[in-house]
Amino acid sequence: MTFMENVPGLQLWSVKDELARDEQATLQTIAALGYREIELFTLPKAPAVFKTRCADLGLAIVSGHFYMNSLRSQKTVEIIRELGLRYAVIVFPTLRALSETDMSRMTLRELTPLYEHITLDDYLWNAEHMNRLGENLKRQGLQLGYHNHAVDLKGAGNVVFLETLIESTDPDWVAFELDCGHVVHAGKDPIDLIKRYPTRIPLLHLKDLKPGYRISTSLDAEEENTDAVLGAGVIDWKSVFEAAREGCVRHCFVEHEGVMDCPPLEAIARSSRYLRRLGP
Repeated sequence: MTFMENVPGLQLWSVKDELARDEQATLQTIAALGYREIELFTLPKAPAVFKTRCADLGLAIVSGHFYMNSLRSQKTVEIIRELGLRYAVIVFPTLRALSETDMSRMTLRELTPLYEHITLDDYLWNAEHMNRLGENLKRQGLQLGYHNHAVDLKGAGNVVFLETLIESTDPDWVAFELDCGHVVHAGKDPIDLIKRYPTRIPLLHLKDLKPGYRISTSLDAEEENTDAVLGAGVIDWKSVFEAAREGCVRHCFVEHEGVMDCPPLEAIARSSRYLRRLGP
């Protein structure tokens, strides 16, 4: 597969409420808009039914987002394999102090002050456990991935934590999904990271930001509803894609978070049209 072959893909978080109301109709709309690949934000309640629906619509289920602890469950891994995912992507860094906590039950308001104090030691702990988990998943035919948030662009001195995580994980066991919007929100350049780590980033999140967004590495910045449909924000996607073609990027997923300026299905339609005008 070459870069952009199946673009656009869609992270289903973008239409989570619509899926909850009518899964079949929402998947039909996604396919009709030209999306060919999807990424899960949670496992479907009826995996076999969901997989069949997607297959019938020509939607490939490429990857999904998970907390690290959930991927230690063999039951979860079996469902992932049943669905046919290629990538199991850790959606968020784990604080060492929360390693035994079900973070999926914690609110952003609870997590934000804790993550203001994330340290290099936390990231080295994550790297160690991701290497072990990635090796185990590889034996079962899955590739472990890691999706960044703006918080991962925090650092200590000249050390950027996301870079430490990339450099401290084994390329065979851990791949990376670069969320371009979160990188820009943190005041960094996704093109720089794609060029610096050309063999480590097979997945991209296509997320744009409205002009005037506040540069921040805090979690609460994600509640400011700063996302824009692609082409209406600040990111130069043509340049991002030029860099991506030189690396190992193979899958790109549109993702809209927070309240957009138009309804979710209209937003993903606009982003799809923009990508198709931009061309491969």
